[in-house]
Amino acid sequence: MTRRGRQRTSPRPTASATTSQPGAWSSRTRRRARSGTARDGPGRDSAACRHVCVRWANVDVPKTLGGDVVPGLRAVRELLVAQARPVRKVLIDRSRRDVEELVDLARDTGVRVELVDEPRIAREARIDTHQGVVAIAAPVRDVPLDDLLSARDAFLVALDGVTDPRNLGAVLRTAEVAGASGAVLARHRGALLGPAAMKAAAGAVEHLPIALVGGVPGAMEQAARAGVWTVGLDAAGTMPVRELPVADAPVMLVLGAEGRGLSRLVRERCDVLASIPVRGHVESLNVSAAAAVACFEIAARRSGQ
Repeated sequence: MTRRGRQRTSPRPTASATTSQPGAWSSRTRRRARSGTARDGPGRDSAACRHVCVRWANVDVPKTLGGDVVPGLRAVRELLVAQARPVRKVLIDRSRRDVEELVDLARDTGVRVELVDEPRIAREARIDTHQGVVAIAAPVRDVPLDDLLSARDAFLVALDGVTDPRNLGAVLRTAEVAGASGAVLARHRGALLGPAAMKAAAGAVEHLPIALVGGVPGAMEQAARAGVWTVGLDAAGTMPVRELPVADAPVMLVLGAEGRGLSRLVRERCDVLASIPVRGHVESLNVSAAAAVACFEIAARRSGQ
């Protein structure tokens, strides 16, 4: 059986291990075109539809990934080392005595350094765990999804509705350290690169290309057209992640939200549903912990280990 011009090496498996509602794997489905007939609901010229359209028009859709506020020692250091985007200034708590290297690095790259009181740091950083350092920079620039999918060795990590910014940051850090070639975030229903996510990512976003998409299901369809396998991490998956037959092929690992796991549509569109076997009494791992296990299992398979 072939798919997208690629010969399958094994029967279609199943996959994931964040918390998720149980559900059998189902094949890729086509969405029906709605004609606006009475059976399908109100047409687009109806009062109800106009009301919904007005409400959506007033929704503030994020235009960038964010990432302009960078708190934390490691995150600021990686920002300065990478030199991937303009940095306006670095603010440092004047009471710190262990930041000489950071000050020298900032000045060597032409970035203004301000020594200020801790309350000023807290106001700029907008989180409590700022470590007395925060940088103000241009937002992280997203890359086209097509660019990530076209890589011969594509290893992408997509997040489906992860709302905790610390989990987002931890997943991005894990993905970068494991050798992922990029990440995929959705504009809606998930965290973006706010201060807490930037702190948790510890500078990974300066090195990991990130695509910002309208929705993860659409990104998965795009991946299918590009010949990239989509693997959903799901507690109900019957394929152990360490046995993935497509781990060494172009692949997109999809992680679900805290609590509910993968959304129904994302689960249906996955080529494989994989799981992390658990041996204790707790049902599942936190999404960032599950991401670490899955990313390094895939990385090991890709390196032949």
